[in-house]
Amino acid sequence: MQNIPYLSIQTEDELNRYSQQLLAETAIQWIAIDTEFVRTDTYFPELSLVQIQDNLGKVAIIDPIAIQKSGQLTGLIDLLCDPGLLKVFHSARQDIEVLYQLEHKMPVSIFDTQLAAIFFKHGDIAGFARVVEAEFNHKLPKTQTRTNWHARPLSEEQIQYAIDDVHYLAPLYEKFIQALTPQQLDAIRQDCEALLDESLYQPNPQQAGLKVKGIRNFKPKQLAIVYALAEWRERFAIEHNQPKKWIMSDEVIVGIAKRPPQTVEALYKVPHVKPSSVKDHGTQWIECIDQVFAAPPESWPQPQAKPAPITPQEDVMLNLCMSYCQQIALDYRINLHNLIHKSELQDLIRTSTCHSLTGWRALLVLKPLQTLLSGQADLHIEQGKVFLKSH
Repeated sequence: MQNIPYLSIQTEDELNRYSQQLLAETAIQWIAIDTEFVRTDTYFPELSLVQIQDNLGKVAIIDPIAIQKSGQLTGLIDLLCDPGLLKVFHSARQDIEVLYQLEHKMPVSIFDTQLAAIFFKHGDIAGFARVVEAEFNHKLPKTQTRTNWHARPLSEEQIQYAIDDVHYLAPLYEKFIQALTPQQLDAIRQDCEALLDESLYQPNPQQAGLKVKGIRNFKPKQLAIVYALAEWRERFAIEHNQPKKWIMSDEVIVGIAKRPPQTVEALYKVPHVKPSSVKDHGTQWIECIDQVFAAPPESWPQPQAKPAPITPQEDVMLNLCMSYCQQIALDYRINLHNLIHKSELQDLIRTSTCHSLTGWRALLVLKPLQTLLSGQADLHIEQGKVFLKSH
């Protein structure tokens, strides 16, 4: 591992000076940025380190733990919120989540190289190390993958390991930006704007039940119990800053909703439940269930309406379109389920559009399939592969 020189920022004054100098330098148009954070025993991620390399090649390491002992991270927020400075991330969502928690301000003007990597056929969830190895034939070390980034002092090896993430992110962005087409850039821009939707990073206990898995065929009363318990769990996790799974798993919520216990003692028989959790919270869980039973049935949430059954002719069209999607998924190394859902394809066949297919998915499958379904293109097989040929 090469030793890359860097500016160490340990105080609020140092951070403010760095931020002001960066924003004042007209030659600096973008920065590559990465974070290290810890989220092993908390609800909210806790920021440990911020690495930045500007487009002139200068690297800075910001230590938020040291700074927050006596100061604020205002200088970092200024950088993130400046619309004239592009922030380049790889897999931006987790970084944005931890940075948003600082002052509940959304970063603006971002570029995510993980999204760009899709168009270079690295897959839709390509890890940074894999992309760097493929693009630069350089294997990043994995010596610090289990590092406790909250521990202080950090060794020089840990710091250099962290710097690698931005040292290679900067040239990766430069390489991608030169090769991407205007249409691909526009698709990435749409997806990056979607990542800056503030609601993605704000806890919403009232909607927590929507994220519980395994409730597709539940009846209204069962859904009401799921929603009540999920909301209680979310509020408790936020208030005590604990991981939700420590308090109550989705499996337990689903088990309770299927056969609602009437007493705390009966909760101990729920599959996968932790006796310690029943002891600590069982009374509150029963209260949630009792409140559902006491509510009028018309207040219970209703299952989502199912679309009309697919007709035999629509099934023919669906299979035809799905063969093209499967080819795209294979070519671009994308999980088919992440590329398109059967329900989305069904909407497209019936209405000629699908509002959930945006950004890179619109470019790779929505627009091509629209030309196919409108008769402007045909499916062909060449050299054992399916492709579209426009008229």
